Amino acid sequence: MIAIQCTQKLLKEVGQEYKEAIIPTYPLGCWHANLLLLDRRKCALFTNDLTRYSFLAPGLKKPDIKNLEEVFRQKLFRSMRLDGFGQQEIERALEEVQEVAFTRTSDRSVLGTMNDMANIIKWAVYDAGGLLNVDIDEMNSKLNRMPIKPLDYGFSVERVGEVLKRQS
Repeated sequence: MIAIQCTQKLLKEVGQEYKEAIIPTYPLGCWHANLLLLDRRKCALFTNDLTRYSFLAPGLKKPDIKNLEEVFRQKLFRSMRLDGFGQQEIERALEEVQEVAFTRTSDRSVLGTMNDMANIIKWAVYDAGGLLNVDIDEMNSKLNRMPIKPLDYGFSVERVGEVLKRQS
């Protein structure tokens, strides 16, 4: 089981009852999610607590938000595949996300990282002339190849690889 810790805005949109303090046993099992409004379109930004691995799920409609756990699985798979992870690593990561619980946010450091990423995303959308002109896959890849202070200026994509290798 994993926990997706949602901001108040996103919890309200999801409309599910949140669960109290879930402690996942899987190293990549704790994520934060935030609702962003880009070009009047709802988007969800997901960030892993341990590795700060992040990806944006753009253009969400009401059915997508109500089924956010499936959107999360699909976007995680796509992001990991495009970042060059092997089939076994992706399968290992996806095995753990079969059961998802939505909770409230608990880590201000992760929220700070997400705010920085949200600003970068907003500028990328602005520079491209709108959300429809942005290559989301390329942007997600760039987000995970930025130096992150809580990781001692390491890269998220490298940390995910290290965690997945330790599990095998």
